[in-house]
Amino acid sequence: MYYVKLIIIFVIVWWILFFMALPIGVKKPINILPGQDRGAPDNPGLWVKFFVVSIISIVFTIIIKLIIQNNWLGL
Repeated sequence: MYYVKLIIIFVIVWWILFFMALPIGVKKPINILPGQDRGAPDNPGLWVKFFVVSIISIVFTIIIKLIIQNNWLGL
Protein backbone atom coordinates (compact mmCIF):
# COMPACT_ATOMS: atom_id res chain seq x y z
CA MET A 1 0.00 0.00 0.00
CA TYR A 2 2.88 2.35 0.77
CA TYR A 3 4.31 2.12 -2.76
CA VAL A 4 0.91 2.66 -4.33
CA LYS A 5 0.54 5.88 -2.32
CA LEU A 6 3.97 7.07 -3.50
CA ILE A 7 3.14 6.32 -7.13
CA ILE A 8 -0.16 8.19 -6.87
CA ILE A 9 1.57 11.20 -5.29
CA PHE A 10 4.26 11.13 -8.02
CA VAL A 11 1.71 10.97 -10.85
CA ILE A 12 -0.36 13.85 -9.43
CA VAL A 13 2.72 16.03 -8.88
CA TRP A 14 4.08 15.11 -12.33
CA TRP A 15 0.87 16.08 -14.16
CA ILE A 16 0.54 19.37 -12.31
CA LEU A 17 4.16 20.32 -13.05
CA PHE A 18 3.95 19.11 -16.65
CA PHE A 19 0.94 21.32 -17.39
CA MET A 20 2.75 24.22 -15.72
CA ALA A 21 5.83 23.62 -17.90
CA LEU A 22 4.01 23.28 -21.23
CA PRO A 23 3.83 27.00 -22.12
CA ILE A 24 7.45 27.69 -21.11
CA GLY A 25 9.70 28.45 -24.09
CA VAL A 26 7.02 28.03 -26.75
CA LYS A 27 7.52 30.17 -29.86
CA LYS A 28 5.15 30.67 -32.75
CA PRO A 29 6.39 29.76 -36.22
CA ILE A 30 7.55 32.58 -38.49
CA ASN A 31 6.55 30.95 -41.77
CA ILE A 32 3.08 29.45 -41.63
CA LEU A 33 2.42 26.77 -44.23
CA PRO A 34 -1.02 26.30 -45.76
CA GLY A 35 -3.11 24.06 -43.53
CA GLN A 36 -0.93 24.67 -40.47
CA ASP A 37 -2.52 26.07 -37.33
CA ARG A 38 -1.23 29.55 -36.48
CA GLY A 39 -1.15 28.67 -32.78
CA ALA A 40 0.91 25.50 -33.22
CA PRO A 41 4.39 25.93 -31.69
CA ASP A 42 7.54 25.66 -33.78
CA ASN A 43 9.47 23.39 -31.42
CA PRO A 44 7.68 22.71 -28.13
CA GLY A 45 10.59 20.71 -26.63
CA LEU A 46 8.34 18.10 -25.05
CA TRP A 47 11.12 15.58 -24.37
CA VAL A 48 13.19 18.13 -22.46
CA LYS A 49 10.15 19.19 -20.47
CA PHE A 50 9.29 15.52 -19.83
CA PHE A 51 12.69 14.75 -18.31
CA VAL A 52 13.02 17.99 -16.33
CA VAL A 53 9.51 17.64 -14.90
CA SER A 54 10.20 13.99 -14.02
CA ILE A 55 13.32 14.89 -12.04
CA ILE A 56 11.57 17.75 -10.23
CA SER A 57 8.59 15.48 -9.51
CA ILE A 58 10.87 12.88 -7.93
CA VAL A 59 12.32 15.56 -5.64
CA PHE A 60 8.84 16.85 -4.69
CA THR A 61 7.61 13.30 -4.09
CA ILE A 62 10.51 12.66 -1.71
CA ILE A 63 9.74 15.91 0.13
CA ILE A 64 6.04 15.00 0.41
CA LYS A 65 7.02 11.49 1.57
CA LEU A 66 9.16 12.97 4.34
CA ILE A 67 6.36 15.34 5.39
CA ILE A 68 3.87 12.47 5.60
CA GLN A 69 6.30 10.01 7.21
CA ASN A 70 7.49 12.40 9.94
CA ASN A 71 4.03 13.92 10.52
CA TRP A 72 5.37 17.47 10.20
CA LEU A 73 1.90 18.86 9.50
CA GLY A 74 0.46 17.32 12.65
CA LEU A 75 -2.65 15.96 10.96
